[in-house]
Amino acid sequence: MKVLQKQTMKTVKLKVNEFNNDEIENISKRFNLLKTSSKILLSRNIKSYDDIEQFLDPDFKYFESAKNYKDMHKGCERVIDAINNNERILIYGDYDVDGVTSISQFIVYLKKAGANVDYYVPERELEGYGISSEFVKSIKSGEIIMDLLITVDCGIAEIEKIDEITKLNKDVIILDHHQCREELPKAYAIINPKQKDCPSENKHLCAAGLSFKFLLYLNEFLKVDDIEDVLLEYACLGTIADIVELMKDNRIIAVNGLNKINNTKILGLKKLIEVSGIQDKSIKSYHIGFIIAPRINAAGRMDSAKTAVELMITKDEKEAERLALKLESLNSARKEAEGLIFNEAVDKIEADFLYKKNVIVVYGNDWHEGVIGIVASRLTEKYIKPSVVISVKDGIGKGSARSLDYIDIFESFKCSDCYLEKYGGHKLAAGLTILGKNINSFANELNNYVGSIIDEEYNYNEIRADAILKVSEINLRLYDEINKFEPFGSGNPKPLLALRDVSLKNVRKVGKEGTHLSFMLSQERYSIPVIGFGKIGMLEKILSIPYSYIVHISENVFNGKRSIQLILHNVEEQEEFDYKIDDEKMKILRFLINKAKSKIIKTDIFILVEKLNKLYNTKITAEEIVCILKKADNIQYALKNDILYIKK
Repeated sequence: MKVLQKQTMKTVKLKVNEFNNDEIENISKRFNLLKTSSKILLSRNIKSYDDIEQFLDPDFKYFESAKNYKDMHKGCERVIDAINNNERILIYGDYDVDGVTSISQFIVYLKKAGANVDYYVPERELEGYGISSEFVKSIKSGEIIMDLLITVDCGIAEIEKIDEITKLNKDVIILDHHQCREELPKAYAIINPKQKDCPSENKHLCAAGLSFKFLLYLNEFLKVDDIEDVLLEYACLGTIADIVELMKDNRIIAVNGLNKINNTKILGLKKLIEVSGIQDKSIKSYHIGFIIAPRINAAGRMDSAKTAVELMITKDEKEAERLALKLESLNSARKEAEGLIFNEAVDKIEADFLYKKNVIVVYGNDWHEGVIGIVASRLTEKYIKPSVVISVKDGIGKGSARSLDYIDIFESFKCSDCYLEKYGGHKLAAGLTILGKNINSFANELNNYVGSIIDEEYNYNEIRADAILKVSEINLRLYDEINKFEPFGSGNPKPLLALRDVSLKNVRKVGKEGTHLSFMLSQERYSIPVIGFGKIGMLEKILSIPYSYIVHISENVFNGKRSIQLILHNVEEQEEFDYKIDDEKMKILRFLINKAKSKIIKTDIFILVEKLNKLYNTKITAEEIVCILKKADNIQYALKNDILYIKK
């Protein structure tokens, strides 16, 4: 019998790759790195000296030639012809950061090259993702006049729409990075490294990266001055925001682009940085991903992505300021809508036990389509399960899916595509359109399929750490070396380190709301501070002598003095909990329990520690209390955040 019902969380299993000691030693000597840094490189499959050299020095001399991309030359020739003949070029792009920054690159470059160019970005709720029927109708009716269409961040799945457009004697160039199906659109040129017959090595460029590569190649012929640095800034924004693998060409774009962004030449970006309150910061991948990108995305989510494009290309300071403030306002509205839908989705998931499914499929009426992708991400993070969130309006469902490494959600949709009107995406994220009446059948089919391809090991939350360290091995040199591996993101995650055989000291809750934890970890004669942001819910695991503490390394600067602190990521529990109870402390606890008048004792565990130590002149810790209760027979207890419940 439990005092308090708690949702069962997956047991954490730590996985640490093992490498040949000679290999580690050779890399460390060759590049003057600590062994831990060498392990981090190896765990990212960066093994050859050439690859390590390129990773540590991501210079454009390593940038893959655009000539390796199928149809790149053909596409550039067609654009040159269009400019020379004063043809009307139209750029059609998606409404997220990747689409916005891709459109912006083409508009800024082609206008400077003297082209007759305009852009079109669909309205998310009215037109949806991809090339819309409304757009095609507008071409047919003559409302939209163009000779050459360039699609960025969409188009690869639009076989019928591209066919309709080409039949109107319009040429189409597709720049897209999404998964290709067997049949491809009949476009004039398709630049997508995921095509089977594209020989490029960099398969994970986003649309902004592809646009950058395309325009750099085009500029070899057109020779537009003073433009490539600005294009790089746009490409960097799109690359980091689209969460593509930050390796090889993507890393070159991200590292060099961040250097430029810190002294940006894009007026709208400068104003957006100011209204975001980070103008005094050194802009890193974190600021792009969590501060700047959400504001750019808010335009397409809550209103029109045209606002974001106009901000990115304007040369008028007052206009830039007005548009940046508008994005700030739209982002606040996005947060509010997202919170409401997330809470409603969680209520449905808990009530219907959907968290027990292989894939969570949750839907609601009139949920704002602009935020369901973010809600899906948050649900996947909360339940450690792939999630599909669907908004139903007038019998039509629009959905967004997010997944984990072990499930390719795009491939999984193929097994149940008979229920889908439309879908697209890639391994970790996808979108769909479905009739409301088919959602339950789709959910069942999807769950059956995913259940058939996963095995029992996925009942565990497997966390991959780069190395297991001693406290004595964690120092400023290690922090500075790891810092050279920035920017972190997909394919190059922030390094995770594990500590074992350490002692826990001075645990306390901190922060205004008391949702953070602070403690020290000690080993031999060395100690190191740890902060667990928002980890109050993990308190019981932390106090139960975990097998491993899984952390990020961080820097703390106080009065100009640098020191190391660790950021708690998770803990790995002992497979068999073994603890020897101190009889004297057990007596104190039993005395307290027996003395209580109510059947259930409810107390803040930290206050309880202070009370017991004061009353009984003992030195009991929160860790000892939890371990005694966990090991003792015939005592029922639960620890929810910092509140301890004990039943007599």
